[in-house]
Amino acid sequence: MLRAFPRTAAAFATLACLVATPGSVRADGSERPRDRELAPSLSTPISNLAVDSLWPIALEAEIVRIDTDDDARTRARAVLKRQRTVVPDGHELQLHSSVRTDHGRREFSLAVTAHQHPGNAIELEWSLHVHDADYRAVDVSEYLLHRLQLSDALELGEPALKIARADIVSVRRDVHRQRVEIDGELHEIRIFARSLRG
Repeated sequence: MLRAFPRTAAAFATLACLVATPGSVRADGSERPRDRELAPSLSTPISNLAVDSLWPIALEAEIVRIDTDDDARTRARAVLKRQRTVVPDGHELQLHSSVRTDHGRREFSLAVTAHQHPGNAIELEWSLHVHDADYRAVDVSEYLLHRLQLSDALELGEPALKIARADIVSVRRDVHRQRVEIDGELHEIRIFARSLRG
């Protein structure tokens, strides 16, 4: 009787393993689909990435140059056109634009990361980098040929960092506005974020 007990225990252990481990072939002879091929269900664990994608954020961002004329009227001209997109929580949105200036070319680079906060608040982490690339120096004859369109375009030098700004703010369904001055010109960063969860 004592000798039969280990054999019984071993038989039960083997049976438990067979029941716990599904076979790859069904009773009718067809193959069972693998776990990764099965349709997702509530028993599938949700990763952090999947949780973030459940609560997307609508983002809009633009940069405008604010000009004031002699009649004190204010006009806004886009230097980085408004971009609209939907991003997951914590995703960094990068926007780039370049405009011509009297001295060469100016490049704008805006990065925005949005995070969900309680009470439908959105935390915005943004950074702005502006680089200027000036025209290389030319003599009078080369400049005249360029103006007469008889020579190649003026060459640009290496871009140099003009300004860098960054901040972290919290918004609730309103536009975040931040003004910066570049060479005496007033620019305004406008960022709008709205939670789409629920």
